[in-house]
Amino acid sequence: MATAKVVDSSSCRKLALIISNGNYRKESNKLSQSINNANDLRDSLKKINFDVKTANNLTKKEMTSQIIDFSELIKNGDLVLFYFCGHGCQLNGKNYLIPVDDATIQTDRDVEDFAVNVERTITRLLGRNSSYATIFILDCCVPYTLVNPSRSTPIVEAKSLCEIQSRPGALIQFACASSQASNGVQPTGRNCLFSKHLLRNIIRENTHITTVLQDVADHVYRESNRTNKTLCINGLNLKEQIYLNKLIVPVVEKDTSLHTKDFLSQQPLRSEEKIYYEECKEYYHLTGQPLISIPEEVFDNSTELTTSSMKICIDEDCNQFNLQAFITEFCGKIKLSPKDIQIKQIQVGSSIIEAVIFNKFESSDKKLSIKMMCKLFTDKLREELAKLKVFFMFMGPIKTLFKQQKYRAEIKLNPQYNRIYKPGHCFWQGPINDGIDRGNSPYYCPVGWKRYSFYVTDRFSERFKGWCICYHGTKFTYGLSILLNGLKPADRNEHGAGIYVSPSITYTCHPRYAEVKLLDSSNQSKFFKSGKYVQFVLECRVHPNNIRKKASETLGARNTIIDCNINNEVIEWLINSQNKSVVDFNDPDSSIVCTGLMIRVTNDHPGLLPDSQWWHNSHICNNRRGYAEVKLLDSSSQSKFFKSGKYVQFALECRVHPNNIRKKASETLGARNTTIDCNINNEVIEWLINSQNKSVVDFNDPDCSIVCTGLMIRVTNDHPGLLPDSQWWHNSHICNNKDCCLLGIDLDTLQRRLYNGYKCEIIDD
Repeated sequence: MATAKVVDSSSCRKLALIISNGNYRKESNKLSQSINNANDLRDSLKKINFDVKTANNLTKKEMTSQIIDFSELIKNGDLVLFYFCGHGCQLNGKNYLIPVDDATIQTDRDVEDFAVNVERTITRLLGRNSSYATIFILDCCVPYTLVNPSRSTPIVEAKSLCEIQSRPGALIQFACASSQASNGVQPTGRNCLFSKHLLRNIIRENTHITTVLQDVADHVYRESNRTNKTLCINGLNLKEQIYLNKLIVPVVEKDTSLHTKDFLSQQPLRSEEKIYYEECKEYYHLTGQPLISIPEEVFDNSTELTTSSMKICIDEDCNQFNLQAFITEFCGKIKLSPKDIQIKQIQVGSSIIEAVIFNKFESSDKKLSIKMMCKLFTDKLREELAKLKVFFMFMGPIKTLFKQQKYRAEIKLNPQYNRIYKPGHCFWQGPINDGIDRGNSPYYCPVGWKRYSFYVTDRFSERFKGWCICYHGTKFTYGLSILLNGLKPADRNEHGAGIYVSPSITYTCHPRYAEVKLLDSSNQSKFFKSGKYVQFVLECRVHPNNIRKKASETLGARNTIIDCNINNEVIEWLINSQNKSVVDFNDPDSSIVCTGLMIRVTNDHPGLLPDSQWWHNSHICNNRRGYAEVKLLDSSSQSKFFKSGKYVQFALECRVHPNNIRKKASETLGARNTTIDCNINNEVIEWLINSQNKSVVDFNDPDCSIVCTGLMIRVTNDHPGLLPDSQWWHNSHICNNKDCCLLGIDLDTLQRRLYNGYKCEIIDD
């Protein structure tokens, strides 16, 4: 497989010619920032060992002379940069650079005779350097004015530079896209907009020139309120990575001592990087786990993975960071050989390590190695990484991470569409009748929720006309990950592979989909005015053509009405994932788009709400593998067996000799740090009893290792999950485990076990 060849620019000669024209003869064409742009670029290039020639305010003869003299210095294999700042224009599809002696240029016909031909300049410089790279940067954004003999319009603007054909070995960067120019008003400040961002990025270490110029383009586009676009015509050899400031970095060896100071970069984080990492850090502080990001390219077998980078963000001051100790422990935990990781830099702020992994591997081997590592990222490993203060980790092409950060930086809240859905605020009954086309799918009021609206695109109503509203639930620890990195289609196959959503927020907020989070006391006041429990789901839009299937509920609610507005048989929607392993919710062209964050905060557990009573007839309580099944008695049984009450539970009271207790172990319901019984520690709340190598242990045999002494019964009018002593259920697997699987006894087998004994079960825990 072909891989990109990294050419060490530190071993190449680096030559630059900088020409700036600002003091034009015509007063209307004078430019105030050209000289500053040129001088500042000269100083920057000298810092990275360029041999720079600078010339300012040149006539056509002087410009031609400078270009010829510079071309004669070039040798094959040099890294060459040509920069021009001044006026430029096009005539009959050809581009020209305007010299300062422009008094003779009265009409567009004069341009050909009195200006410098761009294509001829490119040919001249390329002719001496056919084997490596020549970079042309043309900063000509202010329109050039010509004198027009017409009395009615005495001044006209010449056409700005136009796109030209790609040339092998040349990268041609226009500060303005084809036929685009600024509004004629020169910007204030020392440098023009393009040069300001060029100066900030051009000396970045170990960064491909195309990445540098793409970042410049992104910054220009955003700072100009999305009006100014640049144009890059890339004819460089795609198999070579061209760096203006290439630094040789050491390979991490087991016996190599790594010092943080040797890798510290003084280049500040880009604004979108800083925002992204701060949000990842907040995710880490809220969940206690790092955010792990693996892009789609890693899982897509149809694409090559030419480079594989790793970003590791550690919540520690870089000045106090022990790189050697961290790498040793980190590699041990993720089973990565230190020989396969190559540190490039440590960025300022929190310790942010940028490295290359599996650099010596072929593309397919890179993918396989990263995929194998992905399988290691269990909750337990995430907790181990959190102990190392890792709050974010990325593996894959670094350009993809930059794209993610760019998308995330462009996610904006749209406060004018924030809504509180309750009487007295935004409220309606039945399907809303506002005349908006939502794909013939009725939209009902999500009572009790608050929506934080996202800005998706301009002219939203026009762009998403006919798109249905639906909801996607997620665990608390995954929510920000989805917004930051995109959504991985579900592994479940009840209705097929794809993304699962529902038109019912009542169904979506079931704890199997939308985790119920108990906030600790510090976060209660930090994030919300009041309330202890929080749930959130994502509000989405999907076009009806992308709904592959409308199917029945999969929570075992049987004949229970989940949502009085939506039939159980069409309450789950399967969305087309477009064959992507990760679907970006923030991409307006995606099959499903996230339009808002729905949040519900309550003082009591949401399972106590009237709209949540159906939970108790779903897998939460009725899974046959529960410890003590909750049984809803029919009306005849209620009076037949008990004086009052609708719900019944049974448990067996037993006696066991301490010698028969093989092990006292921790709970296995995923209740984590929740106190289950204030009298008994969670770590010794499960006992493993010796079965005496019997396949069936007779509870009624006095010589048995365990003897049944009684039947414990609890009968309640309300579901026992609503009792104060049962609130811990909602922080266990009952609500938070994807599969809702528990081990134990149910009512259907109770009588059989009392008469026949207890069949021993093999439990790995």
